[in-house]
Amino acid sequence: MRFGVVGLGWAADAFHLPALKTIPGAEVAGGVDPLAKQREWFTAKTGAPAYADLDELLERGKPDVIVVGTPPDSHLDLCLRSLAAGCHVICEKPFVMNAQEAEQVIAAAERAGRSVAINHEYREKPIFRAVKERIGTEGVGDLVFTQVMQLMDLTPWDEPTPWRRAMPNRTLFEGGVHLVDLLLMLYGEKPEAVYARHSPGLDLSRNADAIHLITLEWPGKRLAQITIDRLCKASTRYIELRADCEHASLRASHGGRILFQAGMKRAQKPGLRLLFGLGGLAWIEQGTSRKTIGRSPKDPGVVATASLFRKIAAAFEAGVEPPASAREARDGLAVIDAAYLSASTGERVLVS
Repeated sequence: MRFGVVGLGWAADAFHLPALKTIPGAEVAGGVDPLAKQREWFTAKTGAPAYADLDELLERGKPDVIVVGTPPDSHLDLCLRSLAAGCHVICEKPFVMNAQEAEQVIAAAERAGRSVAINHEYREKPIFRAVKERIGTEGVGDLVFTQVMQLMDLTPWDEPTPWRRAMPNRTLFEGGVHLVDLLLMLYGEKPEAVYARHSPGLDLSRNADAIHLITLEWPGKRLAQITIDRLCKASTRYIELRADCEHASLRASHGGRILFQAGMKRAQKPGLRLLFGLGGLAWIEQGTSRKTIGRSPKDPGVVATASLFRKIAAAFEAGVEPPASAREARDGLAVIDAAYLSASTGERVLVS
């Protein structure tokens, strides 16, 4: 299977090319980037040609799959052109700009007889897989309520990446899409409705969503909450997840955790405990009892992307819907669209 890579920046170097190396039989057909220095870097690294435009790659490289790693406002066009040329697509997140654009890509994929998958690699991180795999098991029970948080001291207006900084109202869309996708994975379906509020913090003159509070409603009156705080002066926590089930609480902490605890406070068992996970830790709690159920490696993003790419490639070859499919990503964007609408109107919004 021949892969073309569009967008030869950080994501291609850190995630896409290492992931392709792990796929049996994968060949790099070429790359695309408007910057000559990026094309030169890509050719030196891979030995494959690089072009200034996607059409050149499609004509000369004859790829079977296009990996899209450009800013999200370009994804719709690149996906549609790749599908029209008969290629499958692996697209970086966020998939496209909204659910309506996602439906356009899904329709184009159906017409072309091809598939589209999104690099929602958090689904493949061991700590989140460990949580997902235990929901519904004996002694844990069904999922009742989930809370997921992202805490960072990185405001939307201080983003180092120019295209991200140019999107002031994008914290939930660009970064929080991982949180939404994890909830879709845990619940196995999209929510019925959302109620959301966001704030720029104390400087009300800014049009930016530095803080997000979202309540999500699933069928059966199951609830979830998302909290995003980009004004947090404490230590960064990329994702803190708590999934409360009938008989136990499942927890996951992404971003590395090394903690030495002495159990002397109320509701803690007496004694000493070392919590250790370079890339993240997952555990199960029942009262004061706690057991580790998963650890992520030091570079969880690289490992998870490689795992997801292998599964996607296998699905392309088998002609079945890939994991992290465009359909699932469309549902995530529908949730995000509804959350922004709710934040602007102050009303509860049904998810279409």
